Parts: sequence; structure tokens; C-alpha cells
Amino acid sequence: MSPRAPLSLARRLSAGPARDRDVRTLLKRHLAEFHASTPTLILDELGLCEGDVRVDVALINDELSGFEIKSPADSLARWPKQRRVYSRVLDRAWLVATEKSLDAAKAPAWWGLVRVFETADQLGIRVLRDAQPNPSPDALAIAQLLWQAEALGVLERRGLARGVRSKRRAFAWQRIVESLPLYEIRSEVRLALQARPIDRKFW
Repeated sequence: MSPRAPLSLARRLSAGPARDRDVRTLLKRHLAEFHASTPTLILDELGLCEGDVRVDVALINDELSGFEIKSPADSLARWPKQRRVYSRVLDRAWLVATEKSLDAAKAPAWWGLVRVFETADQLGIRVLRDAQPNPSPDALAIAQLLWQAEALGVLERRGLARGVRSKRRAFAWQRIVESLPLYEIRSEVRLALQARPIDRKFW
């Protein structure tokens, strides 16, 4: 997304504060429209660091981006942990929240900010700050997105699988981190996510 991205609006379907699913639906529609010219995969609930946290909405094209949603009905209780884990894995990260929550969260300077707002009959989002590249990614945390078969496949293609085929996936992840540059690990992870036979949608 870009700070020049237009405002996105949706008609509210119920009274009371908007919930996660309402904001998520609007965000995914916005992402699909914004990335319509590029093959892009949009996923719900992508687990990071062996499921330690889950990205509300992940966007995969030539980068892996993640969006943490704090709807008007949500609190920031889990935010510190989510921020730490997202910042280890994602190429770019975004916080999608109300103005009050954006102010209270104090997201890192490289995170993008998307404001959620409500009127009597509409729910809206607007990009306030574009996300920048992650300044300190963790190669091992990124490699942990690979399933065991995927990690072994990465090593097999490079003749590096000897000694790890019968071991736990942690050994494969470590071999990958020791043997591949970060840009290759990122690329392999994106390719693996795009190839998985899971519920997904290409836009």
C-alpha cells in the first residue's frame, strides 16, 4: 500500500463497535484492489515462530507483509508480543487500528499505519504511513515458516540435506540459516507459502 492510497469504505451491517471480521473484510478488499495488477496471495491467520502468534492478514507477492488488526472492539493486551514477533519475520508490517489505539501502540517507525474509523452507517480505513523494509529481520524466525518437507526440499535442491533428513525440522531450519543468504531464505519461504494446498486466494 501507499500513503497515497485512497480511502476505503464499507456500509456497517450492525450496531455497536466494529469487530475484527468487519475490519478484516474491508482491509482484504482494499488490498485486493490495490494489488490488482500484481499476482498476490492474501492469507488469514498465518502462524509465525511455530505458531507463537498469528498474522491477522498476510500479503505475499515479491515480499511478505503482515497486518495486525485492532478493531474498535479490541484491546492492546497482546500487542507487545505481536509487535516483537512480527518484527522478527515480516519484510513489512502494518498496524490497522483506531486513532486512539494507534497513538497508544507506539508502533516502530518502520511499521505502516492504517487508521480505522466509524460513522453511524459506515466503516472506513485510511493509510496514514507507508511501511518501510524491516531493518532487523531474524533469519531463523523466517526459516521457521517452512514445513519440514519444504525445508528439506530447500536443502535437497542445493545438495545440503545430508545429515538432517531423519532429524527434527529444527535441524533443517538451522542448516538453511547457516547455508543460505537472507534473500534466498525469504524467497524460498514465499514460494512455499504460495504453493501450499490450503484455503487461499490469488488476487
